[in-house]
Amino acid sequence: MSGITTTMTRTILILLLILPTALFSQSQLKGEITDANNYIVANAEIKLSRSNYSRTTRTNGNGIYLFKNIPTGTYLLEVNTNKSVSFHQVILDSNYVTHDIQLKNEGDYELDEVAIQGESKKTKLEKTGFAIGVINTEEASQRNIQTTELLNNTVGVKLRQNGGLGSDIQFSLNGLSGSAVRIFIDGIPISTFGSSFNLNSIPPSLIQQIEVYKGVVPGHLSDDALGGAINIVLNQSMNTSLNASVSYGSFNTFQASMNGLYRADDSGFTIKASGFHNYSDNDYEVSGRSVVVTGLGGVQTPITARRFNDAYRSTGGIVQLGYTDVSWADQFFVGFTGSDDYKEVQHGAFMTITPYKDRFFESQAALANLSYQKSDLFTDGLNAKVNAYYGKRDRQVTDTLAWAYSWNGERAIDFRGNEYQYTWGSQQEGGPTLAKIDRNVASIRTGLSYSIADNHTFLVNHLYSSIDREDSDALDSEFENSFVGTRDLRKNIISITYELNAFENKLKSSIFGKYYQQKTISTDPAFVTDITGDRRIVRYCVIKQVFLIKILGRSQC
Repeated sequence: MSGITTTMTRTILILLLILPTALFSQSQLKGEITDANNYIVANAEIKLSRSNYSRTTRTNGNGIYLFKNIPTGTYLLEVNTNKSVSFHQVILDSNYVTHDIQLKNEGDYELDEVAIQGESKKTKLEKTGFAIGVINTEEASQRNIQTTELLNNTVGVKLRQNGGLGSDIQFSLNGLSGSAVRIFIDGIPISTFGSSFNLNSIPPSLIQQIEVYKGVVPGHLSDDALGGAINIVLNQSMNTSLNASVSYGSFNTFQASMNGLYRADDSGFTIKASGFHNYSDNDYEVSGRSVVVTGLGGVQTPITARRFNDAYRSTGGIVQLGYTDVSWADQFFVGFTGSDDYKEVQHGAFMTITPYKDRFFESQAALANLSYQKSDLFTDGLNAKVNAYYGKRDRQVTDTLAWAYSWNGERAIDFRGNEYQYTWGSQQEGGPTLAKIDRNVASIRTGLSYSIADNHTFLVNHLYSSIDREDSDALDSEFENSFVGTRDLRKNIISITYELNAFENKLKSSIFGKYYQQKTISTDPAFVTDITGDRRIVRYCVIKQVFLIKILGRSQC
């Protein structure tokens, strides 16, 4: 019994020794900012920093600034008033420290030399421990270049494009391609925006940077990207600006883009707008064993031909209204994203002797969007970010011309010299169609991060995606169109991440887990004829649920 008492006594003594240290390890810094004439300075930016630690606040209407829960130590205090910048050293060695500052007149002093050392966002991302490449588009936005060209010049990234502007593209990251590689726009899967708003159409001037993850993808990009991911970060600048570019090139290729921003400094009200337009005839020359002209007697003569049914046009834009750098939000925007494209189809997956004529795709998208971002929400170290899109997009395939055409752009002739119609299905395209796919889409990405200390951060991200799809074809009978096939998808992805920076940032570790829930519902009508000759319909409904848990880790020394 005496041994237990002795142990408890020692424990209490240890706690009594530790408790004062814990209580005094955090400090509060408060002060008043005045100018040379002793007038208060309101809305001045105050930055408190030391190695691997930084906090920012502003003075209130009474010129008072306040920092809470600051670890004790020596700090650099930077005061920015739009007219001048001053630096002060402050030592936090007790619970409550008061440090008033009286600014000098602008002409009272000069700095002969100031040395500032720091890391860009690009460098910080590349040091996170993931295999990531960051492409800055500032220089490329001033040239006539496509976003896909920037990606193709990145180490470890290869793309295969089967034609000119607007043609299909397949990405490969370190040898993995297809569904193993996912593409995002501001963390939202690019599939939400449809084919009319993709890497073929978005010019570099609308993009701030491109993040290429080769291999393991971090938790905040919540999708099943097992082979890597490409995240397109649209312009995030909050400075009033306007820029535009126009270019014209071969094959009647025309590209134009514009983006601008206006911010009212007094209220923080901000308007953002950006848009693009692309067009190309894509009438470049082609040759090959299938590029021939058939003459009398069935004689086939190889030629070098110009493509005549391969034009592409895309138009789109984003308009957003909101507030930036206000007390309740770093950024808050509501807006609209719209896009439209038109793509002619010259042939199927393989070039054939009789190319297509008047076969084309059309697609449109109209999406409402909302974005919110706030640092130190409710408490210091808690950051929140929300991106949401909801709207409608559709896609239509038009192919009703049965006449066969030759590679010289004229109607094809048979061995007798007669013009003819080809048999539907013989050219990879199926039958005549006016097929249309209507989709109602929604995608909401929510992220929370909390820094419990300088080197420990927890992140929670959730991505919800839904697609309600209906298929129809205007060439089907009225009876068939009264029963529309549907494809519905619901997906929830939750990720939890723990990040550790140790040994003065020489060791960085990220441990995270992802939970996937996916539900698909497919309804297809099947038509049968009974013995009386009447047609009736039978519906087949397939419901599929997939659950998957994946835990991945990454560290770097």
